[in-house]
Amino acid sequence: MGIFQVLCMVMLLHVGSVWSADPVWFGSQDNTRVLHVNSTMDLASFEPILKVFVALHPDIKVAYRDVNTLDLYHLTIDQHKQPQASLVISSAMDLQLKLVNDGYAQTYQSNFTERLPSDFRWRHQVFAFSLEPVVMLVNTEVFPGDLPEDRQSLLQTIRQNESIMTQRIGTYDIRQSGVGYLLASQDARQADVTWGRLLEAFGSHQVRTYCCTHEMIDDVASGELVLGYNLLGSYASQRARDDKRLKMILPKDYTLMLMRTALIPKQAPNPQDAGLFLDFLLSDSAQKMMQTQGLLFPIRPDANIPNDPYVVSAPGPTGVIELDQQLLVGRDYAKQKRFIRNWEMALEISELVP
Repeated sequence: MGIFQVLCMVMLLHVGSVWSADPVWFGSQDNTRVLHVNSTMDLASFEPILKVFVALHPDIKVAYRDVNTLDLYHLTIDQHKQPQASLVISSAMDLQLKLVNDGYAQTYQSNFTERLPSDFRWRHQVFAFSLEPVVMLVNTEVFPGDLPEDRQSLLQTIRQNESIMTQRIGTYDIRQSGVGYLLASQDARQADVTWGRLLEAFGSHQVRTYCCTHEMIDDVASGELVLGYNLLGSYASQRARDDKRLKMILPKDYTLMLMRTALIPKQAPNPQDAGLFLDFLLSDSAQKMMQTQGLLFPIRPDANIPNDPYVVSAPGPTGVIELDQQLLVGRDYAKQKRFIRNWEMALEISELVP
């Protein structure tokens, strides 16, 4: 059995344990209106928003589950006939788009969704509420030499400091992380030659792969890793703000820009309150809150406050990952299998990491 089939079996077996995990509750437990939210967002970034929402709607209680991107995709499909969650939030844009394309989402329209630019929604079924950079995170106390400005300078540092860099670079395991797969496939599209060289350098220096962002950031902070590659900017920025040893870098050759998106499952048990929460995410107050409290990078430019650190100022070109059908091409089964296999070969990985 191939590695891709093994991974699919592992994910399907994992679905039950994902849902059995206890959610974090917001609002009065006496409330009868219940909104279940399955999300890939770390609770630390979302908790203030959830607290404001239930304060504005004191008759609603929210059950929030933090789920890995790939687990969330499989869970949504597995429960499509009787979904437990009424709102699905993910940074894996391609998997969200695939859920819509395969008929697992329902249409929703409101004044808030209609004023979103068309580039930030698709088929009135998946909606972006945050747009953030994809970055490198460095521990300045252990990084050798000048900090990298781009991927080419990172390559030079790796080659010139082999002993220091070996086993001390981290990135997503694209077999376990849906957003990791998306970012790797976008890197391959943006700069095929540079990406190939970077993968080879990662492989020859025994890169460490991760399913989840916070684990990678923890290891950068501890000094186990010198650098984390392709991290979500909101998480990296929060940690760098609180830990002066950490430095977030937006590569000047190009900085990928990722949308966080939300959809309402086809048979959602409480689509009304899911729509209410989606509208809140797109509202002036929530969008400004994302920025002023350093939670997320808001999707709406009019919510940006000049000179705020949560306004993206990339030193070079940005490559916005577009919310369109092109994302589905990368999730074609044969292409996905081939891309993962090539990634494994470049990183000299032969077995699925537990």
